Amino acid sequence: MKPPLLLWAILLPFLTLAVQWLLWPWLNPYVWLLFIPTVCLSARLGGFWGGLLSTAISAALGWYGFIYPQNFSPPFNSATVSTVLFLLIGYMVSYTHERLRRSQQQLAASLQQIRHDSEMQLQRYAQIVATSGDMLAFVDTDLRYYVVNPAYARLFGSSPEALQQRRLAEVVGTEIYTFIKPYLERALAGEPQRFVTEPICPDGQRRMFDVEYQPFRQNGLICGIVCSLRDITILKASEAKLKASEVTLREAQHLSKIGNWQWDLTTNSHYWSEEVARIYGLDPLLPAVAYPQIRRFFTPESWGRLAVCIEKCLVSGIPYECDAQVLRPDGNPCWVIARGVAIRAADGSISKLHGTIQDITQRKQAEEWLRESEEKFRNAFANAAIGFSMTTIEGGFMDANPAYCTITGYTLDELRTLKFSEIIHPDDVKANMALLERMLAGQISDFVVENRYRRKDGEAIWVRKSIALVCKANGDSQWYIALVENISNRKQAEAQLQQLNADLERRVLERTAALTTANRELDSFVYAVSHDLRAPLRAMSGFSEALLDDYARQLPDTAKDYLQHIRLASQKMSGLIDGLLNLSRCIRRELHQDTVYISAVAEQVLAELQHNDPERQVSISIEAGLQVRADARMLEAVMRNLLGNAWKYTAYTAAANIRVYSQNQDGRIYVCVADNGAGFDMANAQHLFQPFQRLHSEEEFAGLGIGLATVQRIIDRHGGVIDGQGEPGKGAVFRFSLNVGSDNRPPPLNGTENNG
Repeated sequence: MKPPLLLWAILLPFLTLAVQWLLWPWLNPYVWLLFIPTVCLSARLGGFWGGLLSTAISAALGWYGFIYPQNFSPPFNSATVSTVLFLLIGYMVSYTHERLRRSQQQLAASLQQIRHDSEMQLQRYAQIVATSGDMLAFVDTDLRYYVVNPAYARLFGSSPEALQQRRLAEVVGTEIYTFIKPYLERALAGEPQRFVTEPICPDGQRRMFDVEYQPFRQNGLICGIVCSLRDITILKASEAKLKASEVTLREAQHLSKIGNWQWDLTTNSHYWSEEVARIYGLDPLLPAVAYPQIRRFFTPESWGRLAVCIEKCLVSGIPYECDAQVLRPDGNPCWVIARGVAIRAADGSISKLHGTIQDITQRKQAEEWLRESEEKFRNAFANAAIGFSMTTIEGGFMDANPAYCTITGYTLDELRTLKFSEIIHPDDVKANMALLERMLAGQISDFVVENRYRRKDGEAIWVRKSIALVCKANGDSQWYIALVENISNRKQAEAQLQQLNADLERRVLERTAALTTANRELDSFVYAVSHDLRAPLRAMSGFSEALLDDYARQLPDTAKDYLQHIRLASQKMSGLIDGLLNLSRCIRRELHQDTVYISAVAEQVLAELQHNDPERQVSISIEAGLQVRADARMLEAVMRNLLGNAWKYTAYTAAANIRVYSQNQDGRIYVCVADNGAGFDMANAQHLFQPFQRLHSEEEFAGLGIGLATVQRIIDRHGGVIDGQGEPGKGAVFRFSLNVGSDNRPPPLNGTENNG
């Protein structure tokens, strides 16, 4: 109790005494009328003890100031009773005020604690809201922001204070507001809303949000919406990556033919991946088969080994790895490698087994193939007719087959005491060692060389050997493998062949010289014949023409016919001489390699034929771009002869047609000249290219029989081929191809036509 308040409780009865003295004429006989409120006020101010003091003082003052001077009755009269009642009332008032004061103090303390706790809770809530990664906001029924946390404000590039009292539609924009408006309306109607959206945010980036709208009620009325936004862009991306990883894992398991499984011993539940089901030949959608029912997938022998491994793992936790053969439902067996590992619980007991099953059928097949290959290699090594040896990098023999021992004359045990350089002829050792050094340096991977061996008996023999270097997986060299063949007989044969070639070259030179001399003599003879024959022919032709010109009137008609025959015969003889000269030149003249544009030559020749015989109408088709590498003058002669024949033998054809084109057959490019003229019988085709052989009569088609023979000689000089195909009355096709080893290239496929 504070002293000033207690002092007031003591002073108040005296103040009440003074007031009551003044008002006593009006208050008499009510002695305690003013003292009772005084006690109440004193108890209010001074508490329990202040009320008691005020009650005692007031009772004394009332007794001695107003009761005792007036009443001398015995002590137990009505005044005494009223005084006792006053004391009781004062005590009760003091006690009541004390209890009330203490209750008020406790209530105030409780309220203060509640206020403190509420403030702390609000601070915590404010801190949680402010620091929350979720975007939180409260909007009222008018969709105005009332409370916004910083995360929500940052989404719109603003602050919580700046967003307060702003309309939601104004902040989020028309497009987003149009989308979320139905959700807001349902939330204001009392229906909680939750949805996922992926809008374009004010910063221009597209993000994915998990949005929740909760109606906020106060006194049963909805007064707003609590908006919660969570950015799940990264979460969704992570989920997508996780799904992709799962897909990748499934694909990896499928490609590697390995699946994983798990057995939870506490729940006796089993799991296996899709690849395990595929390995067993089952539908991946079916549930996993429990242990030990999986025994039906294995052969009895394999299951016996695998079951022992699994039981040991269940008892002692020892990991296992076991090869086993699986019998699939479709009847196709496969080999697998089963691995398992135990997982212990907190108490040390084994709670789970997990592991993998991998299809190793291909590996088993490869191992079997390798075993068979090794067996075949050993058989081939032992029975090969060619020598086979294996030597260390230092040169010591590791192994050799019987053929190698036969070649060298040493037994295998004797070879193992030698270096391979000791059986090489001393003159060839240096060259062999240089090649081995290059191989060890990685410059070459193997080499083939012919050198001499020195056998055990001292005989020198020629061998052809192929040496390769065998390396480990890390690239370190291991040993040499050598294949050796005795070629002494071949070397002798080569020496004899060289001698024979030398003799042949000498004989060829002698024959070439003789042929050169004969060609020169033939040239002289041809020139002399042509010169000596042309003079009398010119005389015969000249004198016959002179007789016809000077004595035509005097000569009978028969004589005139005879002279005409003499003149024609001399002209034909002159043509034969020219043909023989051309044929001779084709055989002897030197070839020059030029690019000959066949298409252009054909156009020129046919233009000349058309000019010389303008009355004829011939359809001409020439493929563009035809070209070869050949002697230009000779190829022009070929085309003139072939096109001249085509022009001549289509003279009696109504719709004459001449074509020049290319043909690809059996890897050769042919140049073809075709017509639809008289043709010929293929039964006489063997006479086509013989000199002076004609398949048509002189009266039907004029000619000397030299042209095709000349064409064949030119094609032969170029190392090519020529042939002809024909049918009487349906035309003929002559085609030629030059040496396939020349620079000739296939002509273009496009062509042009020229109709005349």
